[in-house]
Amino acid sequence: MSRKSPPSQPRRIRLNRTQIILLFLLLALGYLINAGIIDLRRFGLDPAIFGIETQSKPDTSGEIAVYFTTPSLVYPDVPRNRVTPPFLRDILTDIANARQSIELATFEYTLQPVAEALVAAHRRGVRVHLALDRESLEDPVDAKFAGMIEAAGIPISWEETTAFLHSKFIIIDQRIVWTGSWNVTINDTYRNNNNLLRITIPAIVENYRVEFAEMAAGRFGNSKQATTPFSRLTTAQATIENYFTPRERPATRIVELIANARRSVVFMAFSFTSDEIASAMIARHQAGIPVRGVFEKRNAEGVGSEFGPLRDAGLNVLPDGNCYTMHHKVIVIDERIVITGSYNFTSRAERRNDENLLIIDDPTLAAAYLAEFERVFEQANNPTRCQ
Repeated sequence: MSRKSPPSQPRRIRLNRTQIILLFLLLALGYLINAGIIDLRRFGLDPAIFGIETQSKPDTSGEIAVYFTTPSLVYPDVPRNRVTPPFLRDILTDIANARQSIELATFEYTLQPVAEALVAAHRRGVRVHLALDRESLEDPVDAKFAGMIEAAGIPISWEETTAFLHSKFIIIDQRIVWTGSWNVTINDTYRNNNNLLRITIPAIVENYRVEFAEMAAGRFGNSKQATTPFSRLTTAQATIENYFTPRERPATRIVELIANARRSVVFMAFSFTSDEIASAMIARHQAGIPVRGVFEKRNAEGVGSEFGPLRDAGLNVLPDGNCYTMHHKVIVIDERIVITGSYNFTSRAERRNDENLLIIDDPTLAAAYLAEFERVFEQANNPTRCQ
């Protein structure tokens, strides 16, 4: 008669005090990372290598407000008669209310009230950092602006290459981002047609924070390494896609959206040389979809411009009628999808420059852009005179 072996006892793992403390610290660290309290990207680490999904729970509260310079423009522009337009008043108010940080990236920079506001913020203890394109220093007014900033001890990260730091955005206290086609300049404020968005959606603000961190570290253009945390998200009002070139290439997505247009396509383009985007618009026109557009007049007949091919294909396109500059980079599709940002519709914007682009599916926002398009289109039909 065989004897049964006694049942095996589970092996007990005993942890000493040091191991218990380490385990507790690891668990606490994991919680803080997942909760977003500790951001691994600040230490140059990709959260994905630790199995952390950064896009799982974006904070989509907040809102988007849109501003246009066009309603405030006066022709001709006389410096002594200038009145601060609503968008600049609100930017200066946001800067004056900043308590922690201001980060600003712009291609050109001549607007002294903004320089003065940044210096004042720095002096009251706000962390201020700028990213600028050094090529613009050839203009003495740009050089004066940068000199005021540097003399105050505010750090500037410079784009030194032949590519452009063409992005335009301001991040305030990591809770507000201003972006659009507007440079921090006299011309873009008082003379040129531009659009701006004031965004308080935390996930979008975080995208711009990550982008600026690359610039602050001296990485521009194709040397940038970060991944946009929330490249696509849905809020209560809109679906938003966010791109930063050249590490992300939005042209294919723009073509796809145009190709799927079912009602209309309108656009306002400072510079438009993209064959693929133009071909998509021609195809929509040939399919019976109305396509209208306004080109900045100086660039309409420039090398590689799509103005001629679109006009010759029968599209309703016009050179602009602003006696200064039409500086928008906007496409509106089906009266609901807005494509806007610093991104011109060019290969350089796609492959070389630092640019930012937003694609926003929101009929209410689109209605505001369509109203701006009609203002610009009417001005193209009846050009203003500045003499």
